[in-house]
Amino acid sequence: MTNLNNRKLKIKGLAAIELTLILPILLFLVFIVAEYSRLLYQYNALNSTVRDAARYLIDYGTPGSTNVIDITPELAKNASYLISSGEHQSSNTLLPNLGATASMPADSVTNNYVINETGYELRITVVDDFITLTVIYDWQPVFADLLPTFSSQGSFDLSYDLVVHYTMRAL
Repeated sequence: MTNLNNRKLKIKGLAAIELTLILPILLFLVFIVAEYSRLLYQYNALNSTVRDAARYLIDYGTPGSTNVIDITPELAKNASYLISSGEHQSSNTLLPNLGATASMPADSVTNNYVINETGYELRITVVDDFITLTVIYDWQPVFADLLPTFSSQGSFDLSYDLVVHYTMRAL
């Protein structure tokens, strides 16, 4: 009887050791799936807001005297608010690190804008009757910014830029 009890204790100890060896790998895989899912969600949300901002600029961008779409600084600012919050002049943000401010340099000759906001950059380019919006969003992971390599080479940076281009033609 004591031989059977000793054998059960050894099996329980072996199962605990196996769990200790496998659990970090399983947790790492769960975190990778969670981060990748979050990345896809944020990319989809960013793509949707850029598309809405492009539609807004197409609807309200009045043709200038040269039959080229005329984007005013007010329209560019409202498009920036649409991208960051989904609404005109709202302080709520759809994505983390995505804030809108009112500063923007404009090139009045080419009707192009580059807006550097908190956490992203918005470029509005008008060529003939096409409007192109480019958003570069600084995506940050939740669990860790750096992944150690356990060598002298340093570590991997897990944050990177999500880039969304959207071009629409004014009819």
